[in-house]
Amino acid sequence: MTLAQIRAALGAHTPQLYPEFGRAAAVLVPLLPRPDGLHVLFTERSRELRSHAGQVSFPGGSVDSADGSPREAALREALEEVGLRPEHVEVIGQLDDCPTFVTGYVISPFVGVVDPLAFTAAGRYPWTPSPAEIAALHELPLRGFLDPANLRIEQRDREGVPYTLYWYTVQGTVVWGATARILYQVIELAT
Repeated sequence: MTLAQIRAALGAHTPQLYPEFGRAAAVLVPLLPRPDGLHVLFTERSRELRSHAGQVSFPGGSVDSADGSPREAALREALEEVGLRPEHVEVIGQLDDCPTFVTGYVISPFVGVVDPLAFTAAGRYPWTPSPAEIAALHELPLRGFLDPANLRIEQRDREGVPYTLYWYTVQGTVVWGATARILYQVIELAT
């Protein structure tokens, strides 16, 4: 899957929005262009956090009253959590809102490309993860998420409502829940 495919798919996509389903949150899906293909940045949340401790996620969080939009919230959270400067991100599209089943949020996901000109001489972005929120960063190859052997899909039921749960395991990192649903949509739209 190429960046051009993702751009085209997002350019043709009209996101489905569900603000009535919960409290507003936003995430950034950071795509990292590398010589060997696209990589995706994930955060591993600190085990000290009250919610989603230790889980792998995208940079993001609640939309605050000071945020002009969910997109601004996603960029602000990426700066606060991992040090990704907004001017180094080209937001190329928005995905469908992603309601969470347990925490009562509606996540607005935005896909952004991190400018390779902002990378260090070693070919990496100069991340500065927040020690209070982030235990680790994972830059995983997108091609690993395209391999069906790395995806598990389960049908579940919550309070009589059926839903699909996605689990990816790439390079020993487990991505599941809302984060996996968001990434699954990127892949579905672009393939």
